[in-house]
Amino acid sequence: MAQLSRRRLLGASGLAVAGSLLASCDTAPRVGGGNAAPAPGSTATLRWWDHFNPLQDLHKQVFAEFEKDAGVTVEYTAQQTAKMGQALQLAKQSHQLPDVHSNVGLNLPLAALIKDNWYQPLDLDDDALGRLPDGSLVEGITTFDGKVYSFPIFNFRQYWAATWFNKDLVSKAGLDPASPPETYDDFRTSARKVRTAGGDGIYGWMLALGQPDRIAEQIGFLAQAGGFEGAGGQLFRTGEFAYHHEAYVHAVEFWLAMEKDGLLVPGTQSFNDKIARARWATGMAGFYFDGPWCAGVVAQDLKQFADKLDVGPMLVPEQGMPVTAYRGPTGGAFWLSGESKQRANASKLLGRLTTPDYYVGLAENMDQPPLDLAAVEKAEVHPAYKKVVGMFQDSVFLAPVPVVKNPDVARVNAESKEVLPGLGETVQGLFSGDLGNVRAALKDLSDRSERDREAATAAAKRKGAKVQPEDWAFPDWKAREDYTADRY
Repeated sequence: MAQLSRRRLLGASGLAVAGSLLASCDTAPRVGGGNAAPAPGSTATLRWWDHFNPLQDLHKQVFAEFEKDAGVTVEYTAQQTAKMGQALQLAKQSHQLPDVHSNVGLNLPLAALIKDNWYQPLDLDDDALGRLPDGSLVEGITTFDGKVYSFPIFNFRQYWAATWFNKDLVSKAGLDPASPPETYDDFRTSARKVRTAGGDGIYGWMLALGQPDRIAEQIGFLAQAGGFEGAGGQLFRTGEFAYHHEAYVHAVEFWLAMEKDGLLVPGTQSFNDKIARARWATGMAGFYFDGPWCAGVVAQDLKQFADKLDVGPMLVPEQGMPVTAYRGPTGGAFWLSGESKQRANASKLLGRLTTPDYYVGLAENMDQPPLDLAAVEKAEVHPAYKKVVGMFQDSVFLAPVPVVKNPDVARVNAESKEVLPGLGETVQGLFSGDLGNVRAALKDLSDRSERDREAATAAAKRKGAKVQPEDWAFPDWKAREDYTADRY
């Protein structure tokens, strides 16, 4: 079995894709059901794990309706983002995987996971397939060899480093909540004012420094906003790895300067996003970088903080730079275990996640924006959620995806090894002092990433893959434009 460690969200290259967070791990034995529909009067059981904290109530409602209509009980376990990968690995080792699960924490390429029997195809009916917008299913991301393995429920127009803040602390510091900071310098000044006005135990900024995957995501988005014309460390036009690009260096140095200034909450080296967000909501810090689901987590788990919650755009290095982010087509949210005997039941249940009512439910639970963005206007949501989703529409653009250009890139991905230390671990090492030079550490990551891809490409070619370096390059790519299907 392929060994797994930490989450990598790299949908643009066909890796495991996912979203926000929740509670505990559960690896109890699965109660199996048949693949055929249950006989009248009988009840099958389908086990489901996911990490989408704000969606718990919505999914419980969907599951209850499915049980009533189909006679199938759904045994639902909510997982915490930072722990789910390990829970899934342990469950697979003991042949106790849930029938359906999200794949956060599985850092290997999807092609490798399918090859290792993590997943099997779905049997979605024509109605469910017809409700998916054109372009939702992408070979190498949600379909493989023409078979549908998953589908998106979220829209790709989002970034995960919005500037969320405590309106009370900001106002106490003499700042205007209606004009949140926009640049690195503005942010440092604002955080310093919050720290000074707050007194003992109040800091400017909270960070989930103990969660390397979240660090990598946020630094990656900040680098894009700072001028990096690529994703996952790779430049779109050439396909080269360039973690040592000035935009990455500047973003990391900005974070390190915040700590040096005493503006970062001490002890964050051990905080994952759940802990960091919860402590921030107690009033420990003024600002916190997070994705759109922050509003949903607050509404569900941190209700006392909801009236203090507000949000500003992702930061840019200099005044006048437009906020810019790039994401590939959204990956699948839920996957059917390769060992599951519940293919028919699971497919029927998953088909219910393509309806207009479900999209409105997604919006009202305020996780990532729903695939159908029109649902946000029909939903009752926190003002900050509507604000941040609106920000995304003018600043997030569809990125080119190598696996769409050449499906054999998935075979290279299947041969790839995890590059460690990755971006998140590298940033952790710079904060701890184990690594001393930002640019040198990031250049080393670029070199190691390039060598891994070269080795994976050679291995894939030996097995018949037809790939070349140009498959990762998109010389016709243009900044702040969607790279649509007709351009491949």
